[in-house]
Amino acid sequence: MNIGDKITALRKAKKISQAELAKEAGVSREIIGRYERDEVKPSIEVVIRMADVLEVSLDFLVGKTDLELDSSTLNRHP
Repeated sequence: MNIGDKITALRKAKKISQAELAKEAGVSREIIGRYERDEVKPSIEVVIRMADVLEVSLDFLVGKTDLELDSSTLNRHP
């Protein structure tokens, strides 16, 4: 699964629109659509913000791990 597929799946699971994700991540709705269609790759700064909004680890979002850790689990580690 590529990053675009992950963004789409996580966004839909959280029941938020592309516009809502875009606003929270500080980008346009159009660019979220392009990320989801895998037309362009987001910068590391945008990936970090999207991971925060989607409440997953950066590693999970970029495909480095299949272990999905939510924000409450991530926040327990010092």
